[in-house]
Amino acid sequence: MKKQLFLSMMLMAVSTFFVACSKDDAPYVVENGTVTIEMPINVSEVVLNSFEGTATNVQSGEVTRLATPMKSGENYVITIPRLTEGKYNLAAKGNISFVKDGVAGTTDFEVSSNDVAMNEKSTATKMVVSSFKAEGGFVFSEICTTGTLTPQNKNYNYDAYFIVTNNSDVVLYADSIALVESMFQSGSSGKQDWNPDVRPYAIPAGAVFMIPGSGKDHPVAPGESIVIANNAMDHRTANENSYDLTNADFEVYLDNAGNSMDTDYDVPNLDYIFCYTQTIWLPSVQQNRSYAIARMKENKETFLANHSEVPTYIASTGKLMESKQVQIPNEWVLDAVNLGTEDDFGWFVISETLDAGWIAGRANSKDTTQRGTAVMRKKDSAGKYIDTNNSTNDMVARQTPSMKK
Repeated sequence: MKKQLFLSMMLMAVSTFFVACSKDDAPYVVENGTVTIEMPINVSEVVLNSFEGTATNVQSGEVTRLATPMKSGENYVITIPRLTEGKYNLAAKGNISFVKDGVAGTTDFEVSSNDVAMNEKSTATKMVVSSFKAEGGFVFSEICTTGTLTPQNKNYNYDAYFIVTNNSDVVLYADSIALVESMFQSGSSGKQDWNPDVRPYAIPAGAVFMIPGSGKDHPVAPGESIVIANNAMDHRTANENSYDLTNADFEVYLDNAGNSMDTDYDVPNLDYIFCYTQTIWLPSVQQNRSYAIARMKENKETFLANHSEVPTYIASTGKLMESKQVQIPNEWVLDAVNLGTEDDFGWFVISETLDAGWIAGRANSKDTTQRGTAVMRKKDSAGKYIDTNNSTNDMVARQTPSMKK
């Protein structure tokens, strides 16, 4: 009898022990835990276009779908209503839009974080979207303004073109990107004591033509390019040594209320912002001007009203000379290239903060060997264009144009 009583008491003790342990060991449930999706710090105006995410319990393998994040400051936050404590592997992917240096872009992203503890003392964590580069942006990959020679050794000057390439790892939009030509020439004869000297804060520009669009009309994938022709025709019909530019993405066209001698070809036109001539614009065959691409941040009327200072200088004759131009703020500039003549580079016609060097397109004023050649940007070992803001290092002259067939 005593033995049976002892066994009964032992069973009751064990049962009580397991009940107590079961109650004490019940897993904690995290209420309203958060996962912050941190966006890159080098972009702004981030918008989350799509999102998929999961939290997988490392111990049980249970998968919890993450809800759509909500905007919180510059980042996005996911709230998880109930999550059993434990370690989790977090994974998320989606697509974001953003603005970098005034240029709109989009990119897919995929991030993860493993063995993340979620418990009573740890109810919040984060994942950082840093798997892409918005650096690089748009650059000139080729500038071809030298003209060509006909079989009769005559000059043909109408086949200039520019190639602008997306040198980043994300999709960028070319809307409102302007092609800019400097007002001044880099030869020593063009150097004057202009008043005011706007170069520390702006490019003195003689020609500005802009890619039209509402913001996201012209996406350019990573490594892809836009060809801007001065005249988008098959120039081989006029000079067999020239190029077919009928497949260019845009062309320059001066309408000027019927005063222009320019021809409007089938390729879409750049928006005309400003030009020193009202007839026909020819990029510098002598290759002694600077070229830039800039993100226009004002409409044409506002821009012309705010950025049309007229610098002057006193000539040796005592006459007051002026330069009718517009000024592109340096902070709008995405890329700039100084061109010059090898034996006569007199001064930097734009700020050296935009381009600390220059590239010689021709040897001297009588050099015809530069005809039918192009200035091209070098590439690194990974296939990216080199952009150190120094054309002496970044560019190479007198190359076979890519449009040459």
